[in-house]
Amino acid sequence: MSESGSRPIDRRSFLRRAAGTAVALPSLAAILAACAKPGSLPPGVTILPLARPESPVTLPLWKDPIPDGMPIEKGVTLKVYNWSDYFYKKVLKEFEAKYDVTIEWTGFSNMEEAIQKMASGQIKPDVFISDVDKINSLVEARLIQPLNHSYIPNLAKYVWSSYQNPFYDQGWHYTVPYVLWTSGIAYRRDRVDDAEVSAKGYDILWDSKYRGKIGLYDSYRDAIGMSLMRNGVKDINTGNAEDIRKAKDEILAMIAATDARFTINGVYVGLPEETFWLHEAWSGDAVGAQFYLPKGTDPSVLGYWFPEKEGNFDSGNDTITVCSTASNPVLAHTFLNFFQDPKYSIPNFEDWNGYQPPLKAIQPSSLVQDKVVPPSLSHAVVKASDITRGQFINVLSAEDDQRWVDAWAEIKAGG
Repeated sequence: MSESGSRPIDRRSFLRRAAGTAVALPSLAAILAACAKPGSLPPGVTILPLARPESPVTLPLWKDPIPDGMPIEKGVTLKVYNWSDYFYKKVLKEFEAKYDVTIEWTGFSNMEEAIQKMASGQIKPDVFISDVDKINSLVEARLIQPLNHSYIPNLAKYVWSSYQNPFYDQGWHYTVPYVLWTSGIAYRRDRVDDAEVSAKGYDILWDSKYRGKIGLYDSYRDAIGMSLMRNGVKDINTGNAEDIRKAKDEILAMIAATDARFTINGVYVGLPEETFWLHEAWSGDAVGAQFYLPKGTDPSVLGYWFPEKEGNFDSGNDTITVCSTASNPVLAHTFLNFFQDPKYSIPNFEDWNGYQPPLKAIQPSSLVQDKVVPPSLSHAVVKASDITRGQFINVLSAEDDQRWVDAWAEIKAGG
């Protein structure tokens, strides 16, 4: 799987690498305000409408896309700014060989830091990988540029029809999709019974009999969001102070009852090592955990549960964008197009990061049969219907985001 013989730290674990990162860093609004020049970068994150499935947003074009018919830059360096180890190096080398270019990779450990460096001009990439909930801010700050789809024909050709016009970026003005996931609970089936997990759902993470064996992601949007969904809250992007307070208090109660720990790799490393028996999980981490099991251990020891009930789990995707600082904009568009091609995107999924792209060539119903996903992890396969039934973690207003950050600070401080 890994060229070095061991699995890399995947992007979704890098996403929340440092404990309390969301507390330590300023809000995105503050970052953009600090970097702004008069008449250039906007000072906040609430200018554009907040995208929601029921309220799709067409992001305005702050400039024209690059013209049609321009040649692909040759013999140049494409600068990619991304989560560490999120693309398969073997596939990247194929891109370099195909287009006679070099890829310069710069990694980051959290999105706020990355955006701050771009906004200040410290980093000037061609391509940037973004969470959906940061797209508004990137557009407002003019850090990413509108796309010319004539250079990205694979988007319409290969990507799921349900992803041809996403609610958060109608018309794909600024982004293309990268990979998908759902959220739920990953667990050791040799330690915890399937029927018990199914019967208790999220409640099993509060069960004191598993004290010392329970983990949560070190992520304020994911951990608090899971607690909200357990409480039946239908809006994972809520700013309701009482709902957030209750979710916070229940996480503190979980920690007291089970000694639950916050991790960055508790699913794909901790479960195989039996450091944890139960862990809040992204589906891709659950699939990737099979590659960390001790030699000779059957993947059937791993299980993944997520709620069948609509709106009771989060689902989503990452996006790939072209930066406003791109010195090789046609090549950057070509990079986006390259990762919509099954020839390259499928090995990136199956042989590297475990996160499934929304490609027509991938039949979710056959992933278990084709031995890409172990039968015990069949629920980690992402179907198009899962994306529409789940809740997207999406952009918050600055005021609402501060409520979440304050609650997280209390959780990390122990109440």
